[in-house]
Amino acid sequence: MKLYAKIISACAVLIMLASCKEQATQTAEKEHAISVTDTKGNLVTLDKPAERIVCLFDPALDLLTMLGATDKVVGIPIDVYVDQELYQPFSLLNQDIANKTIKTPGSNELQQLEEIVALKPDLLIVQNLNPGMVQTLKNMGVATYMFTSESQANLMQELQDVSVLTGKQERGLELENYAKSQFAKLTEQANAIPEKQRKSVYFTWANGRIYSTTGRNSMMNDCLVLAGTTNVCTSAIDQPNINPETLVSWNPDMIVMWNDDPNLFYKKPELANVTAIKNKAIHNLMPMFFYNPHTLKSICAAIAIKEWAYGNQENANAQVREVIEVLYGKEKAQNLLTLLN
Repeated sequence: MKLYAKIISACAVLIMLASCKEQATQTAEKEHAISVTDTKGNLVTLDKPAERIVCLFDPALDLLTMLGATDKVVGIPIDVYVDQELYQPFSLLNQDIANKTIKTPGSNELQQLEEIVALKPDLLIVQNLNPGMVQTLKNMGVATYMFTSESQANLMQELQDVSVLTGKQERGLELENYAKSQFAKLTEQANAIPEKQRKSVYFTWANGRIYSTTGRNSMMNDCLVLAGTTNVCTSAIDQPNINPETLVSWNPDMIVMWNDDPNLFYKKPELANVTAIKNKAIHNLMPMFFYNPHTLKSICAAIAIKEWAYGNQENANAQVREVIEVLYGKEKAQNLLTLLN
């Protein structure tokens, strides 16, 4: 009888332990129902798709717009309101931004912790944040995702991650498949151009920085490669600065500017003999919102540069319009495309 009682007692303990293990497993699964690792190696977990998002990096806000997840956004970078190059297009895509009713708890460079927490987000998306702040927010129930967009690989990974974090996997897969098909198409076209026929390109950033260019380890260089052109700058630095003599020695076939005035080159007598300037082969990625290389619109930048090098401006605009319609949907794109010349 005592043996029987002991067996019963042992079975009860085993059942209890099994039950506890099952409950622990279920709890763990619940805690990690959604789990991704950002490109900085930061593990991001949510119990369910994010419902309140503070996004302080405009390329990430752009992606949330493409995914159709902006109804979840409760905080955006102040830059979106104060920079017309951002406010104008975003206001056409989002009525709350147009009305300036979404809160702005800082910027990508300066986050206001108290203001972020006051918005009660379950997800914060930023480009940079120190590990201590990330842990502090995590302890407060705010998951932090680092959005870097430093390469095409990053861009595709972040598209997948953010679509999972927001519960927009279906739309995310549509965007991913489309982007991959466009990148493959551009790569095939670029590979078909003989090396001797490739146009050399000098790229320059905005705000009069004509001697600030893009190196080989950059998203803009990726766009130049996809366009079937050659970047005259061989430095690995993302945004190296050069002098006029260097530009003259490079002697590019074409110059691509980032939303700036070509006269900045034409009025420089020391650059008069540069082939691109002599041939007036200076082109402008403008408005810059349509060509941001740190978004899926890197496709648009590559298409425009390719057509300027080997096709024509009119054909470039037509193709860019098609891409914008796919990325944002025809309804949103209809308003946005009023800004494209």
